[in-house]
Amino acid sequence: MYRIAIAALVLAATGCATMGGGGSREGNATVAGVVSLPQSGMKTDGACDQLKVVVSSPATPADALGRAMVKPSRNGRCSFTVSSLPSEMDLQVGLAADSGLKCESGAAPTITPAPSAVKLKDYGTSNRDFTLSCGA
Repeated sequence: MYRIAIAALVLAATGCATMGGGGSREGNATVAGVVSLPQSGMKTDGACDQLKVVVSSPATPADALGRAMVKPSRNGRCSFTVSSLPSEMDLQVGLAADSGLKCESGAAPTITPAPSAVKLKDYGTSNRDFTLSCGA
């Protein structure tokens, strides 16, 4: 009888621990979209590997949340997905390029738009698109 009570207590504690709900749990929301690369003025081979979509809290923009993936797409674009994001929380979405990604002039490409705010619903997806450009 005593063993059954202990087993029930351990099972209940394990169930509570795995149910989630704490502030540190991963989320279930997603941000997805495309990055348009310049048609000219930049070598675009391998450009997608040098891009990072950052979803973060506005208070700590350098601390990326979720699981980000950027991959080559078609027609001079990269597609991206950032999954496992917290829902019902103010977030910002931005694009960053590695310092090695340069225009033919040697300048860093311009990224538009600037980071923007998003608040995702449970299991929600927000679409965001970015454009890289090299000045004339």
